[in-house]
Amino acid sequence: MNLDKPIGEIFVEEGYLTREELFEILGSREDTTEPLGDLLVRKKKITEKQKLKCLGLQMGVPFVDLTRMELDPAVTRIISHSAAIRLLAIPIEASAFSATVAMVDPLDLGALDELSALTGRDIDPLLATETDVREAVFRTFGAYDDLGEILGEAVKGVDVEGLRLSTTEEEEESSVNVVELREVGEGAPVVKLANALLIRAISMRASDIHIEPHQRKVRIRVRIDGLLQEIMVVPKDLQLPLASRIKLMAGLDIAERRAPQDGRCTLVSPQGEYDFRVSTYPSVFGETIVIRILDKNAAMIDLTKLGLSDSSFHSIAGRLEEPQGLILVTGPTGSGKTTTLYAAVHRLNEIHRNIITIEDPVEYQMEGITQANVNPRAGVTFASGLRSMLRQDPDVILVGEVRDSETAAIAVESALTGHLVLTSLHANDSAGAITRLIDMGIEPYLLGASITCSVAQRLVRTICPKCTEEYRPEPISLAKLQLPTDRSYLRGKGCDHCAKTGYRGRLGIYESLEITSGVRKMILEGCSSAEIHAYAEREGMESMRIDACQKILNGQTTVEEALRVTMEAA
Repeated sequence: MNLDKPIGEIFVEEGYLTREELFEILGSREDTTEPLGDLLVRKKKITEKQKLKCLGLQMGVPFVDLTRMELDPAVTRIISHSAAIRLLAIPIEASAFSATVAMVDPLDLGALDELSALTGRDIDPLLATETDVREAVFRTFGAYDDLGEILGEAVKGVDVEGLRLSTTEEEEESSVNVVELREVGEGAPVVKLANALLIRAISMRASDIHIEPHQRKVRIRVRIDGLLQEIMVVPKDLQLPLASRIKLMAGLDIAERRAPQDGRCTLVSPQGEYDFRVSTYPSVFGETIVIRILDKNAAMIDLTKLGLSDSSFHSIAGRLEEPQGLILVTGPTGSGKTTTLYAAVHRLNEIHRNIITIEDPVEYQMEGITQANVNPRAGVTFASGLRSMLRQDPDVILVGEVRDSETAAIAVESALTGHLVLTSLHANDSAGAITRLIDMGIEPYLLGASITCSVAQRLVRTICPKCTEEYRPEPISLAKLQLPTDRSYLRGKGCDHCAKTGYRGRLGIYESLEITSGVRKMILEGCSSAEIHAYAEREGMESMRIDACQKILNGQTTVEEALRVTMEAA
């Protein structure tokens, strides 16, 4: 272990940057809390794996690239699937007395002791990325069970009474049920089908599950990286039992099928802890059910990991340091606004700040923050909740969404009276958010005095790292983005890793409009959003399309994806 040696010196010794570059970066960085390795990755000076290799040298633990290894199932399976997921570890070599294990945290003594007990061997830990470990676990164990086989069992006979297995009386009485999945194979056939469906969706990185009844079948689709994919078709006979099981898990009334319902449950599985928001809607052929999957770890994302350009990051981080003001995050549904707001709150979450939120609903629970749900039946709306929280001595206020003029007025008033207010708004671009608030009845002089930053964003799919290839996009597409036509670009060819799509994961594209004196003057003069946007671009603001083009040139996304996502914002 070489913890005495600064990590920057190790980056220089490994040849990833010169000492002059190191001194220049250290001298220019504004956020001294951001780890140097993360800063270098964000600035594209090094890769994530190069960072971990150097951290491994500092800790005295070798780094291993699992993507370059052929894993022996006889070795990797010396620990169970659940242990591998829970400990984020995968054995790669084993003898009678010792085992070499790739781990995300090789300094976790508790995990090392547990691995030693599970394997009956001494453990030699190696450092690996979390993505590589999870991929290795998936390659070794696959999904929990074959959905087709479980579906066959369910078709043979449905025990509706068996739907109550795995849910205790206490869970049924609580507003948020907690369902523990130790094994998918437990319980009645429909219970197993529902459990396997949830686990499969998690393993596929899905954000939503759609259960859609049709005249003679039930179609099940999942949304991965923003697009829906069909994964199975369920016989019509299973429609009611499957819907009832899911409604029971979410604490809904299984007897009510004619009115929409909303519920929630927490799933504790070997893959981690997830929240599920369940929504039912009565359609012609029965209840349509949409399940939103919320990974609790997603709330802990750092602002530096969102894909912000340097200019956008410094703009947002600077406004977050101010004691008061209104910060808007805009974009359509599913554009990642909540993730950005939570990343901002996570950055502000310090012991000397009182942070209070009002959301619909609370998507991720964060330690050290007071969070509340909108509850119209109890008279708690965004507006009334915002009024009440002002009496709780807050420093920072997060309003999930501004939907009406009353909420907008109170948010602006709060920003003017010494609070830092963060909220989201549906608008096409950063300047459009300003005119949207004015349309809601906010006086321009109040808005100009309160708002400090308006951030617009979208999500683009990123190129699969396992099947990257060079290609020449259509000249007309390059012309729309004003990209050079005399060079090649990258795309994903399509492989098993990305389900033949060529894409895996998503990344944000942003534009951050700082409210300067010039912009304030335009707000007071009643200028249109197009005029404000054009002025901001002349003053140096990078639009979302420019940010998307930079990510194309960096090899992170494709020309076609950037056009698809930025067409309406252009």
